[in-house]
Amino acid sequence: MNRKEQMAFLKYCFQRRNDSRFVKNVMDVSGDYSLVNMEELGGTEYSGCIYHIKMEPSYSGFFADHNRLLSLLYYADYYGMKPVVEYGDQYSYREDHPVNGTENPFEYYFEQPCGISAEELGKYKSVLRSRKENAALAGRLNAGSVSGGYGMTEEYITTLGEISRKYIRLNKTVAPMIEESLKQIIQGEPVLGVHIRGTDFKKNYNGHPVCIEAEEYLKEALRLLNDRNAGYGRVFLATDDAGALRLFQDDLGDKLAYYQDVVRSDESETVMKSKSGRENHHYMLGYEVLRDMLTLAACKGLVAGMSQVSYSARIQKKSCGQEYSDLVILNKGVNYHRRENCPT
Repeated sequence: MNRKEQMAFLKYCFQRRNDSRFVKNVMDVSGDYSLVNMEELGGTEYSGCIYHIKMEPSYSGFFADHNRLLSLLYYADYYGMKPVVEYGDQYSYREDHPVNGTENPFEYYFEQPCGISAEELGKYKSVLRSRKENAALAGRLNAGSVSGGYGMTEEYITTLGEISRKYIRLNKTVAPMIEESLKQIIQGEPVLGVHIRGTDFKKNYNGHPVCIEAEEYLKEALRLLNDRNAGYGRVFLATDDAGALRLFQDDLGDKLAYYQDVVRSDESETVMKSKSGRENHHYMLGYEVLRDMLTLAACKGLVAGMSQVSYSARIQKKSCGQEYSDLVILNKGVNYHRRENCPT
């Protein structure tokens, strides 16, 4: 909708501001999670009820988008629809050329849930297009959360784990790469996973978790590592923060495992916005955080804060029918202060 259309709509609504039925209908529509858009495609084939999840631009991190996708997949599953996932041109990890044989960033990493690609949709007469409001259906399971968008109830995590198990599969290029990486890190022994979200989290954005210092994560990691009953031999550290990595290296030495080919920073800017001359830099940023999450999920225990990555690791653990032996979530609440202090 362009600005002229927006102004015309505002005028239309203003003229009907005293019509209580009109106002009620508008309010009901804006909060109705069941609505979808019918997309007429002009093809000739029909294949049941296809739900085209075309992710709207969010400019968020990999797992903020991924967890939003899981809630839309829940919607498709609830209503018995066949989901087809497409990430658009504004996706933060998109390249300007095909990667792994596709221009759809979702397919850089994953198989389509029902074997139908976004490119094939033109064959069909029509499909149902997702709306962001559809995510609210799964959100009802998160009603007990007290931490806004950075809080998930156990019921919500468990349910998204079931959805992930049913619909999310690594593609044939990424799967063997991840498998080999996991072998190198886990090595068949109990490993304690630690996730530290640094860089721009240090700015304590409004609506985001209060930043927790790396020293506090290290204290919890050392406590579990030195607990003979816990039985951990090593610590795997996943972090975007170069300073946190140095801190853990100094204390843990050869008991620390981490991926070396990862973009990290000492600055307070997200690595998602980093620039590099390496091939497929944006795709690789997505791959690195995906690999970190899956490695955290393969660990026996987890020390983490409230981040989309740590929630995703817990969802992934559930999707495998497993539980962490030790789960330590450091939580100092959520920042509620200057409304303008939000990432852009």
